Amino acid sequence: MLPLQIPVDGGIIPWVNIGKANEDILNLLDADEVVIPEHEITVSIDHPITTPTSFNLYSSIGFSRKLLLIEIREKFLALSKIAEESFDIFVLDLVALDVYQTNSGKIEITLDIDF
Repeated sequence: MLPLQIPVDGGIIPWVNIGKANEDILNLLDADEVVIPEHEITVSIDHPITTPTSFNLYSSIGFSRKLLLIEIREKFLALSKIAEESFDIFVLDLVALDVYQTNSGKIEITLDIDF
């Protein structure tokens, strides 16, 4: 599990609001740290959408927390505009990214989302 942490008033918030991710990224602890060195990953989304989906991301240098959040937010923005998947991204909190390596060596990420 890849935790997401934002310092606030002497404490730490262990999530990022997807709708406000651009602001949250500015305060994200270790935002630029490359946490996944692979160049290609698959991200799966099964909540809050009705039809689970996945998408591939590519990066020549691997993936930092910041890059992952930017890409995930963009995908949620696109999904929220589709009529049958209509939902409010401002009520979705991304708590963690669950990172797995398949038997074939590919990296897959599932999202731990609360609302």
